[in-house]
Amino acid sequence: MNAFLSELFESIALDTGYLNTYLSEREQQYLDQKIGSRADFEDDFYTDEEGGNLETLLHFLNCHKLDIAQILDDPSKKEILINLYTSRTISGDYNCFRFDLDKFKQTYKPIGEVKTVYRVGRENETINSLGNSWSTSHSGLKNYSQSSAICAVSRPVFEAEINDSEIFIQISSQEDELILKKKFTVNSCRELSDEEKKVIFA
Repeated sequence: MNAFLSELFESIALDTGYLNTYLSEREQQYLDQKIGSRADFEDDFYTDEEGGNLETLLHFLNCHKLDIAQILDDPSKKEILINLYTSRTISGDYNCFRFDLDKFKQTYKPIGEVKTVYRVGRENETINSLGNSWSTSHSGLKNYSQSSAICAVSRPVFEAEINDSEIFIQISSQEDELILKKKFTVNSCRELSDEEKKVIFA
């Protein structure tokens, strides 16, 4: 990975360790050759001919050029990272690159509550491999599935009880979204039955 890409991904909090496994060697070579400077980034770099994972990443970078430029100019603007994390270009309908939450700023202040939270998992997700984005309501789950254009009934759906000290960031959105800490723990967690999912997503 060239020096500019390293700076770019560090600035926007992408998990570069995972990115090296997410992208094939050919996809990494395209990326390294195509984006080697700020001028390259501001130019046209999108392609859909080098692999689906690379296309997903390039589409994201292309859609958020202005946000990313602001962070490159002023790395202290950590609040912009939330716009990237919650981007509508990232869907639960396919495997995606990952963010490194260690580079985000915690904004939620716990008050000692216990919360029930819900998550539509990715395909093959289990209680032992839970993601960090959750919702505080069934309606939030339904809005998420609709905005991502996924059939949530065919996905694993989880209900968990957590202490609010596990909440990293709360996002005001139709999805009632919470981002939990990088290595969060749950008090309890279960996968919902097909019948329960049908009621939520009816």
